[in-house]
Amino acid sequence: MADREDEIMESLAHTISFIYTILVDVCGALPVRIGLPTDQHIPAREAVPAIQRVAQVAHDQPMGELQTMQLFTGCIHLLAAIDLYALCATRYEDTRAEGAGLNLILAEQTLKSLALWLVINEAD
Repeated sequence: MADREDEIMESLAHTISFIYTILVDVCGALPVRIGLPTDQHIPAREAVPAIQRVAQVAHDQPMGELQTMQLFTGCIHLLAAIDLYALCATRYEDTRAEGAGLNLILAEQTLKSLALWLVINEAD
């Protein structure tokens, strides 16, 4: 059982890192660029406040309401996944891991949609 839990936790950690990378790319392509900490390994104590700040300033970006909500929603789901991951690290529960996974799926979908919009509208 512990092996299965370890595999799930490793997968969640990898996916959190992957989604954070998408967020870094999106923030670098915003009309008003936002720089996020980047390194081989970003500790949660640095990443979480940066993600929270992006969520706070999402409404200040000069883009449409849908795109603003995609940025905000992507951040919120990523933060929720990180919180659930931290709870799982303390005391693993399948429902927490599943919740983290679902939040990561939603964060990825919304951030990729925003990334596509940013690429399409980059020339404008």
